[in-house]
Amino acid sequence: MKPRISVCLTHYNRPEKLGATLASLAAQTRVPDEVFVWDDCSPKDPTAVAREWQGRFPHFVYHRNATNLGMPGNLNAVVSQATGDFVANLHDADVFAPTLLKKWADALERSPDAVLAFCRDSRWDNPRFVRDWTPEPGSVTPGPEFFRRYYLGRIDSIIWGTVMMRRSVYQKLLPFDPQYKNWADVDMWIRACGEGSIAFVQEKLIELDHTPTELRVFSFHQKARVFAMIYSGIRTILPEGQGDYARQVQRRCWRRLWWRWTASALIRGDIKRLRAAFAVNLNQ
Repeated sequence: MKPRISVCLTHYNRPEKLGATLASLAAQTRVPDEVFVWDDCSPKDPTAVAREWQGRFPHFVYHRNATNLGMPGNLNAVVSQATGDFVANLHDADVFAPTLLKKWADALERSPDAVLAFCRDSRWDNPRFVRDWTPEPGSVTPGPEFFRRYYLGRIDSIIWGTVMMRRSVYQKLLPFDPQYKNWADVDMWIRACGEGSIAFVQEKLIELDHTPTELRVFSFHQKARVFAMIYSGIRTILPEGQGDYARQVQRRCWRRLWWRWTASALIRGDIKRLRAAFAVNLNQ
């Protein structure tokens, strides 16, 4: 019997793009057993759009929060609904290739020790992104090795917010931590590295929504949160003998980037960014 697939789709204030997202989900070659669409009390109500897809899936649940829970709270609420063996965490404005769910599920089925699967997305169209993440992951990488290669000494994430994870792992690792705000999913993927291997599908299967938002503007506070996640991962993922060196690597990375970003703000006369720079802790 094939593992059951749950899709958890979080939504906030982009109803004009939700239809295309759900259309690409309905076209999957591996039909999800259940789909949950969780709206976080958006000012622009997506109910009419969501209801149009009510009969297109074996089991479809749409829910609109009475109050705004924030990204981590909304994720916790929707993932807790899932009953499938594999849980796909998807975003509301992205468009998925028809084979996305099948190839993610196949990757997890081929590798019983893999805890999550992710794939190339449209960020790989950017030569700079490809250069920064070369060499890219193999089809399966042990979690601690993945953490060392793709998180240690960095303040970003090769894994976007869209993955398929085993529900058993979610049950162990939940909740998404609210202290990390809209980047709490990155913390979850880092913690997953301590639970097993990471599977990577080497095909671009997700077209991300690149509409500018305030969350996509550079932020010292966001970078500091990612640093804190990685620093926490050092304590929980790496063997004790590697911890001191890894912490030094991460601190050097933070200080080097902090000075680079601060110098750039100073050259441009960006007072707002300079204030933000000195509001975070250089001695992370």
